[in-house]
Parts: sequence; structure tokens; C-alpha cells
Amino acid sequence: MYNWQYPHDRTEVESWLYPIDKEPTTDDVGVAAIQQHADAWNPELKTEQIELPKKDGFYHVHVSKDGKDAQVIYADPGTGEVFGKIEEERREPFETIYNLHRYFLLTSVIGKKQAASFVGWMGVGMVLILLTGVYLWWPGIKKLALGFRIVRNRGKLIHNMGLHKTIGIISIPLLLLAALTGVVNAFEKSIPGWAGFKAKEEVPASAKQYETTDKTILPVDRVLGSIEQSYPNSKLVNILFPQKPGESYQIGLKEGFGASDKSNSTVYMKSSTGQVLYKTDPNLTINLYNAWRKGLHFATWGGTAMRLISFVFGIMPLVLMITGIVIWQLKARARKRNKKKDKTTVAAA
Repeated sequence: MYNWQYPHDRTEVESWLYPIDKEPTTDDVGVAAIQQHADAWNPELKTEQIELPKKDGFYHVHVSKDGKDAQVIYADPGTGEVFGKIEEERREPFETIYNLHRYFLLTSVIGKKQAASFVGWMGVGMVLILLTGVYLWWPGIKKLALGFRIVRNRGKLIHNMGLHKTIGIISIPLLLLAALTGVVNAFEKSIPGWAGFKAKEEVPASAKQYETTDKTILPVDRVLGSIEQSYPNSKLVNILFPQKPGESYQIGLKEGFGASDKSNSTVYMKSSTGQVLYKTDPNLTINLYNAWRKGLHFATWGGTAMRLISFVFGIMPLVLMITGIVIWQLKARARKRNKKKDKTTVAAA
């Protein structure tokens, strides 16, 4: 299945780098009409998956030829018109940035699992730095206010030390959360095993593909009508189409409050009859763990305000690095001056 999405939301940044020269029209012709337009766009390609309108306002339709030559195209919600392609070039710079963040660009050197572990241990180091920073900052209960004091008129060293300590202690809660969830994500498959859980909810193979002599595949509008009736409080996010008899429809839903705007539950439906074969449970411990370890790390919950807050605090390590380097340089210069004074004093004596 062609799907190169990463576990974070990059739609807004992508729209700045690769603007779409169209605006979505109003109204919504529905998934069935979108499928018809997508199938007609290139008769050699078949619709595999439809994602409901994203922040760019368009449906994203995955099409392929027998699972090959896969690509993602846009569809206008108001007219159903299919146009353009979400080109592979659009992966950059996101793919490189993601691989740097997730694997430190080491997958081709030491392998994917080892690269993830390396980054995970770097995250452990980050956690230790933050915790020791709290220890060094702690002024005591009676002098707690002094820990947030920035002195401006006693030289650059005292000023930068005040900035470093104050910015650091204010940033630490979110930075610690980011570091801890980063470690968890790096060891995502190992940690559930340590806690006695499986890494993900196991979906029975018979829910995805089943034996049948019935070659009927229900039209998607009937399937979605049944979904709407059975799960009226859920929001449709995407739908994966059966490519041949015996394969199920897979309908992604968002139920309740989730860690992102992506689906947190999947309904597996018999394509010939509409019978529900299996439904994942968004409240299952392992599913909550998988959703929130990503949602907290990438700030995909809480809307724009949370993303802005996370961005601001996300650049604080850079600020701390700069103030730390300045402090180190000022102290080094002070030591050199003191050594010169000592030598001058000894010579004079």
C-alpha cells in the first residue's frame, strides 16, 4: 500500500513549500462520487484508499495498478474533479528531516533498528541533562524566587547565567515530556513487551481477507451508510477499498477525543454483505499508548495553539545551547585574565 505519511502533521508546512494552484469548492459530492472520478481519471489505475478532506481542503486519493505504480492524487470535494498528483518530490525536505530526527541518518550505516536505539539512548541522555539541570537550578524553598531572577546590571556572565537558568527551568516540563516520549517512540516495540503487552492490537487475518464464493462488492455509499447508522458519533477519516472479492472494506474512524485528527479506530467490513468482521478498540491500553506517545511528542492534539507552544519550547534547547556557550566563553576568558594577573603578581614580587 502506497502511504508515505509520517506520524506528524506537516500539511501546513507542505502547503507553504508546495502551494496548490486551486481552491476547494464548497459542498461535498461524497466518497462514492470521488471514487468514480478517480477511477475514470486513469482507467488503468484503481482506487485503493480515499482520505477525507484534510487541511488543504481536498480529498487525497490513493490509486495504483494491481498494487504497483501507486500515487496519490487530489480530488475537489465540491465537484469530484480529480487533478494533479502529490508527487514523490513533495517528500522532501520532510523525509530527510524525519530520518534525521528519528534515525540520525544512520539507517544505511547501522540499520533501522540500531539507528532508532541510538537515537533512543540520545534521548535518555537528554532526560539526564534536563534532570541534572533541575538539580543545579534548585535554589531551595525559601529562595525559590531567586531561581527565576535575571540580573541585567552585573555583567554579561551573571546576565547570561540568569537567562540560562530561567529559560531552562520554564522549558523543562515540555522538554522533558518531548524527551521522554521520544525515548518511548525510539523503543516503541520493546517497551510494551517489557510491560507485558503486545506492540499493537492484533487484528484477525480473517477480518482483512476471508474465503467466499460471492464476487459481489458493495458500493461504497452503502457501506458508509451502514457505518453512519452503526456509529453515529464517529467521524469518518479514510476508507480502504477491497481490490478483489474476499477482501474487506477498512474504514478509519475517529471516536471521542484523540491524540490527533487521524483515525483511532478501524472497522473491518465484509465487502459482499456489509457485515462487521472486526472493530479495533480506541480505548484499549495499547492503542491509547500508541496514539498518545506520538500525539504528545509531535503535538498533534490541542490544535494550532498547542503546535505554536510546542514550537516555541522546541527551539529553547537552541537558546540554552547559545547561552551555555556564551557562559563557557565568558568563564574561559575570566580564567585567562586571572592567570595573567597571577603571573603579573608573581613577577612583580
